[in-house]
Amino acid sequence: MSYTRLLRLGLLVTVLSLCAPLVSGQAAAPSTAAIEDGVRNAVLRLPYYGVFDLISFQVEGTKVTLGGYVYRAVLKEEAEKAVKKVSGVTQVVNKIEVLPVSIEDDRIRWAAFRAIYTDSFLSHYGTPVGGPFAGRTIWGPRFGSWPGFRTGPWSAAPFFGMEPLGNYAIHIIVKNGVVTLVGTVSTEAERTKAELDARQVFGVHGVNNLIQVVSER
Repeated sequence: MSYTRLLRLGLLVTVLSLCAPLVSGQAAAPSTAAIEDGVRNAVLRLPYYGVFDLISFQVEGTKVTLGGYVYRAVLKEEAEKAVKKVSGVTQVVNKIEVLPVSIEDDRIRWAAFRAIYTDSFLSHYGTPVGGPFAGRTIWGPRFGSWPGFRTGPWSAAPFFGMEPLGNYAIHIIVKNGVVTLVGTVSTEAERTKAELDARQVFGVHGVNNLIQVVSER
């Protein structure tokens, strides 16, 4: 065997020996379901994510598109940062809309919140911590799912005196006097009652009822 052939053979063996560990040690890419779970958990851990916000997302391969509405501008940036750290995510498109600053919308938010969550027919859909509901019996959680959205634990969030602490199955989004309700309940009657409660708030221009009915079995 010639020297040139031996040299080529040696180079080939060297290259294969270097590549082999890389191939054998390469981890499988996270599945779409795994990325979705990671993004959902990242959003739910955000300390500023509350009952007056709604963050949704869509996963396409390794790209995540964020949507929805947030009450505080800082939450839009924090959500993007958190999702970028999720394993398998290579790109984040942030389409979250920051709700306009409005004293009247703030009044409607709180009035709608009180109307829904002090309603004995619906109160079991929230678990408040402190705030204006201090001293009340803690409501038992009953949560469902929504595409790209779920309520979750955030009772350590620094919202005292600003936004109610706790877990809430019905989120209340207010923009220019229009209320949008999103979440899940167990019966059509509860879905209808939540809308009626929101509509009776003074100053509300309209109500979009996007609550889903998910029967408990």
